[in-house]
This record gives sequence, structure tokens and C-alpha cells, in this order.
Amino acid sequence: MMTIAKITLDFKTKLLMNKIILKFKNLLICFCIIFLNSCTKNQNIVPYVYVDQYINISLPSYSSLNSIGGWAYITGGSRGIIIYRQSYDQFSAYDRHCTFNADNPCGKATVDSTNSYVECACDSSRYQLFDGLVIQGPASYSLKNYQTSFNVATNQIHIFN
Repeated sequence: MMTIAKITLDFKTKLLMNKIILKFKNLLICFCIIFLNSCTKNQNIVPYVYVDQYINISLPSYSSLNSIGGWAYITGGSRGIIIYRQSYDQFSAYDRHCTFNADNPCGKATVDSTNSYVECACDSSRYQLFDGLVIQGPASYSLKNYQTSFNVATNQIHIFN
């Protein structure tokens, strides 16, 4: 025979279990909402373009690359390439294809008039000229980087993927 104390205890146990299950369900729902909201469209869809170019910085058209901090535009990549001289023998190269809403045809990065940063006119995203990292959004991805090597003997930069 069940006593009132046992029935009360069973009722309290069931009530506690229901509260735990309800909290678990709420936690699971919150996790699902957070997970689904984090699955946003990848805005770094800069297409892969094969790059294998040599630039002779002794040529007058690349004279700006003869000093540290100098930069130049060249053809190639998805929407052109920016080359920047970081040091005596180190260069960086970035695709001019803006990384926010990359499918927008106006998304071509340019160096600002003060030679301080790279900017996309479509969305006003800014990137460091030195390394292509985002300084100001809405972009959250850096400019697409290409590998470089510099041959001091021939004064040539090799830009490649």
C-alpha cells in the first residue's frame, strides 16, 4: 500500500525530473538557434586564379617598388594584384578583389590617396597595405594573399599561388 508520504515523494521526483527535462530542452533550442545563425554565407569567395608572374623592379613602370613602403598595381589574379615592398628583400602581393560580397562587380580594392591603406569603394572596407589584414569592416576576411620571392641579383619579384 502506498502512503501519502511516498505519493508526495514520487510527485516531487517527477516534478523535479520535468523541470530538468524542460531546462535541457530550452538549452538544446538555444544551442540550435545559435548554431543555425552562425551558418552565414561565406563572404570570402574570391575565385582561384592561377598566378605565376615575374616583375622586374628595375623597369620604370615599377620604380615605386624600389623603396620600402612602395607599392604598384599589376594585372593578374581575379581583379588585379597589389604588390607592396615590406623591407629590402620582402614583398607582399594581394588580390584587388574585395572580400565582402565578393560577387559584387564593383568590389575592386584600391590604395588610398595617402598610401596608408587599401579600400573597397563598394562597402568602405579597409585593409592594411602592409599585410592585407582588415582594419575596418564590414569585411571580415583579409585580401587574398599571393606568395612572393625576390631575387636580389636580377631585381625580380616572383608572384605565385
